[in-house]
Amino acid sequence: MSLDKELREIGIRTSEAKQLEEEGKIQEAVELLMQLSQELRALAERANTSSLRGVLMQRSLEYANNATQLKRQYLAEEASETAADQEGVAEVQILRGPHIAAQLLKMLQSAQYRVLIATHEVHGVDLVDPEAQKPAINLLTILQELHEAGVRIRILTTPPAHIEGVDRWKQADALRTLANSGVEFKLCSHLHFNGILVDDSGIWRGTAALTEKGLAGLDDVAEYSTAHWLKAVYLDLFRARWEQSDYSCSHCYEKTCLSKFKAEDPRRSYEDKSS
Repeated sequence: MSLDKELREIGIRTSEAKQLEEEGKIQEAVELLMQLSQELRALAERANTSSLRGVLMQRSLEYANNATQLKRQYLAEEASETAADQEGVAEVQILRGPHIAAQLLKMLQSAQYRVLIATHEVHGVDLVDPEAQKPAINLLTILQELHEAGVRIRILTTPPAHIEGVDRWKQADALRTLANSGVEFKLCSHLHFNGILVDDSGIWRGTAALTEKGLAGLDDVAEYSTAHWLKAVYLDLFRARWEQSDYSCSHCYEKTCLSKFKAEDPRRSYEDKSS
């Protein structure tokens, strides 16, 4: 089949995707758009000129972006309407100071089957509930215990090589601990959101990463919410980044998410660069 004919068929099926969207068949529309995006990428690989290849790749990215945006918009609107009908507008609780870590600790201790974490860094964190008057518990210890109890843990975080200073060593040590305990994590060099979803009970979102400084509560705040629409949007965002299907992933050429974490001590290379 000629390239022109294949492009005409893609145009016809694009109209079909639009019709599905208008009829409220969002899932079918999203799947069709993603399929068309893949077909455009395949055509780009067969293109005989660099200019045509660039045009087809750009169209492929646009189709993937449209599919992602359509899915997120639909999830947000559907969940928001359901929440408004059943429970009214869910309150967002603003957390400051020691309450940031205290709320996170409560959430993790209540986990039954799933914990999804996205954070720029995850190391050196001791969680404590000041009202309970109990000793602090290290975050990595909690995650290891949850994993051993059968709770599925998934963590998105930054590769140590993309972190400056001594925090690079701390991040590598933390990831080594997680790897040895069997906790699932993936590395993403363009991770710019911090959030934790525990089961389907609530979502914790912070302005800082999961580090000792980040959870000290000095200059940062966090939010806790049980809003269904917010949980749905975050879950979709996390899954898209974990599965490398997010729009940001289409533009990423580093692909650190596809590489395995190397357990060697990064301090030697860091010291060599600084000497």
